[in-house]
Amino acid sequence: MSQTNYVFAIGGDGPVLLHPYDSPETFDSAEPGSVVGRYGSGAAPRDADGIRTALYAAMERGTRRYFLNKGYYLRLAITVATFVAVYLFLSIVVRDPVPLIDELLLGSLSAAAVFFASERRALSSPRHLDAVLRLRREIDGAFFSESRVVDLLEAWRDEALALGPAAFYKAGPGTSLGDEERAEAETLCAALARRWKHKPVVAELYAAVESGQVPGALLDKTVRKLGLEEGALAIAYMRLIPLALGKGAV
Repeated sequence: MSQTNYVFAIGGDGPVLLHPYDSPETFDSAEPGSVVGRYGSGAAPRDADGIRTALYAAMERGTRRYFLNKGYYLRLAITVATFVAVYLFLSIVVRDPVPLIDELLLGSLSAAAVFFASERRALSSPRHLDAVLRLRREIDGAFFSESRVVDLLEAWRDEALALGPAAFYKAGPGTSLGDEERAEAETLCAALARRWKHKPVVAELYAAVESGQVPGALLDKTVRKLGLEEGALAIAYMRLIPLALGKGAV
């Protein structure tokens, strides 16, 4: 079964491009897939070439990171073994007037040479090159279409920008998603979660949403920590999560 990778173009004064190339799961499968782009209602993203260029760069970074991480501990072990072997050889076999200095220097240089050579070998492997070519072809064939899910996210973000963090409490009309839209919303929420994985305030806000008690001070703190644009988007994200889980809008 082919894998579908979603790319989300979130419009606004500071456009946001969310893609799957920051997730190792994207690179786990060697099967051909497709890239499906989504944007909110209205005009399609204008800078299609710029979007593809950004996707190429993100994909190549992600592929490089994935293949380097796969063999990292083996390369590290070989590097350490090289250092120890060179150090012991120079200490036992080669006598020098200044103990330790030459052994440490040459051992470190040898270990660094082995480590970087192993990285180059990993990046020149057929699997890495095939993955880059396959994913580039998928990006070349990407098409964008309107998305009700992205439209909802943008509408909630715009409310938060206009009304402030208190827009989180604004009741809207009952909203529900179909099965396909819910799957898309789950993917969008996962992409947003990766965007803020190093932002503790977002995790704190999520925990408050889960408990059903979201104090206004925490919403204000989110906007203060992330900035107005990012904070508004995070608040919209919190309103989208229940829909993605099939619980209805906040």
